Amino acid sequence: MRSISILIPAYNEGGGIYEMVSETVRAMDEIAPDYEVIVIDDGSDDDTPASIQLAIRDFPRVASVRLPENTGKGNALRRGFQASCKELVCFLDADLDIHPFQVRNLLDEMGRTGADVVIGSKRHALSKVDYPGIRRFYSTLYYYLILLLFRLPIKDSQTGIKLFRREVLERAFPRVVNMQYVMDLELLLVAHYLGYEIATAPVRISYQREYGRITYGDIRGIIVDTMSLFYRFYLLGYYGSPLKPVVDYEPGISIVIPTRGLDEMTAECLRKCAELNYENFDIKLVPDEPVDVELPGSGSRVISSGKTGPAAKRNMGAADSGADIIAFIDSDAYPDYDWLRNAVPYFEDEKVAAVGGPAVTPMADNKRQQASGAVYSATLVSGSTRYRYRPHAFKKVQDYPTSNLLVRKADFNAVGGFHEEYYPGEDTVLCLKLTHDLGKQILYVPNVLVHHHRRALMLPHLRQVWSYAVHRGFFVKRFPETSRRLQYFIPSIFLLAVLAGLAGSLFNGYVLIGYLCVVGAYLALALVSSVKTLSLTINLLVFPGIVATHLTYGAGFIAGLLSRRMREQ
Repeated sequence: MRSISILIPAYNEGGGIYEMVSETVRAMDEIAPDYEVIVIDDGSDDDTPASIQLAIRDFPRVASVRLPENTGKGNALRRGFQASCKELVCFLDADLDIHPFQVRNLLDEMGRTGADVVIGSKRHALSKVDYPGIRRFYSTLYYYLILLLFRLPIKDSQTGIKLFRREVLERAFPRVVNMQYVMDLELLLVAHYLGYEIATAPVRISYQREYGRITYGDIRGIIVDTMSLFYRFYLLGYYGSPLKPVVDYEPGISIVIPTRGLDEMTAECLRKCAELNYENFDIKLVPDEPVDVELPGSGSRVISSGKTGPAAKRNMGAADSGADIIAFIDSDAYPDYDWLRNAVPYFEDEKVAAVGGPAVTPMADNKRQQASGAVYSATLVSGSTRYRYRPHAFKKVQDYPTSNLLVRKADFNAVGGFHEEYYPGEDTVLCLKLTHDLGKQILYVPNVLVHHHRRALMLPHLRQVWSYAVHRGFFVKRFPETSRRLQYFIPSIFLLAVLAGLAGSLFNGYVLIGYLCVVGAYLALALVSSVKTLSLTINLLVFPGIVATHLTYGAGFIAGLLSRRMREQ
């Protein structure tokens, strides 16, 4: 009999989680004696943690993973999988709608078919489901949507019991982007894409809650996440990315965080760094003045820099490090749990000098911040560099920002670190030296991910855009290898065309008609591009945000082109 890990994600299940664990232990004692039960508390704020601890006390084969905040079922399962060790892994919902004895059905089906994945299916001919009408309607509607979009050889992706060979999850989880509404579907889609066989097994479901927990917000989230999955699969080719598996060794890493002081976002960044799924790292916090804070890692230090720019702060942090890799992150960002773990394998190749990944807008940001992130991720704004703001396909890049950049220490030293005269823009100069002077590679790896708080629309966002544009315009003259590209000129061309057309319209009616047609077409395109979410408020902010970003960047880029030098920070 094979060994098996049972993963049970739980959020505010205090009233029933003990019974669920008790029933799971009773079932597994009969089905597969070589087992473990891991309960993942996804940031519950009721008595779930206490109930789990009681179960651990009473049942020796039960363990738990405690997440400090609610991040969604998918992330909970990923964390539980990382804590597990058995040959097979079974996902089981915590509400007892599906009794744990049904794990036997999935094991039997895997043994009979040799499949790599077996999922319980409400739509199986032999399933017996006590099913509320509204849930049946939602399920049928979603089944036809998935059939239309993905042609997966399954009829039900959402039933809360699934069995995997360990290898499937080891390869599939690193490619999974969505950890909330459609994680089940994405995981199965990735497994199918990787060539694993998926089979279905009948289930018996007796709903403990009359109408479940599906809300309008859940439905909206499912629709958005499903369409995002379609976009990544068919348009981005994201799932074909040659992502490397996690390696056993952990080279030393120093995380360098430049900051003015210990504000709320810096404290959040430090807290998330302390939770990283990695052991061999330290933190170099570089504020203006000394701060009293406890840092994880034996080599961690607070390095007071005085009032100086971020480039100088990053150089100070790197100089204090004896690590193999320097990981740069902004103080208004925080890392994903597997940030370092996912980046390390690529440094086995000596040709790789640096690894970067997306800096996504946190879900907890307010609507103006969400709108700012949506503006940056819009194709009409960021063009070929939109991968910086949400996961896209793996690629080699020439230029990458230090909000999420890991650099080999030897290569960093070889090019003399950051050019301290520039901010923003010090990252562009560093990347240019790494690729052109050393002939090394910079890789964009989509699961090397951080969460980056945005500056709210409008004025804070536009001030940042102006600063970026001025430096990029200056770099066209100073560093043309990476900055003399058409996409950086387009906003300025657009701005000049708007001004010229406006002036011409004052003197010629035909010019006015043509001008209004062109401007109208542009505004229509901007309006279509602004539909980034199902939130009307955010979309209404994104539309003027796109227009204002184009005009601001265009003016700032011209100002940079006309500048003789950048002022020192």
